[in-house]
Amino acid sequence: MNFPFYIARRYLFSKKSHNAINIISMVSVCGVVVATMALVCALSVLNGFVGLVSSMLSNFDPELKIQPVHGKVFDPALPAVQEVKKLPEVALFCEVLQDNAQVRYRDHQITATIKGVDDTFGRLTRIDSILVDSREGSFVLSDEVANYANLGVGTAFSLGVRPNYADPLEIYAPK
Repeated sequence: MNFPFYIARRYLFSKKSHNAINIISMVSVCGVVVATMALVCALSVLNGFVGLVSSMLSNFDPELKIQPVHGKVFDPALPAVQEVKKLPEVALFCEVLQDNAQVRYRDHQITATIKGVDDTFGRLTRIDSILVDSREGSFVLSDEVANYANLGVGTAFSLGVRPNYADPLEIYAPK
């Protein structure tokens, strides 16, 4: 046993006439033990939540993202972008346009972030794994009848949209 532990053990468990010192020492040791256990539990829960959130958000995060240096958009037909598309390391390429817009459904309206994607988005991301709707989580952008919108849970709740809604969404975006 090393010297500091010997002194601490002798101090904590010695018979003294001052019993209050022993009681105060035991209360402080118990306080440190309880605080340490609470900290370990809190950090374990945080570690679990970080894993859960990162696995959910990694569905949308691409490995490589090309963004404009100035302004909101750039021309995807630029030679530099075309060179990146032709690289052998690039398996899929998806063009995405994202902006804030006013979304209206019946008598509800909110400001939301909308994202316009092309047909390869469903293959590029694992979005089918997190969709919840009456179509068994199918990601549909359009068919011969109409173009579709896939709403997030918060947006759908704020607008009062239910699965398989029939009324159209009105989207107002500034030019």
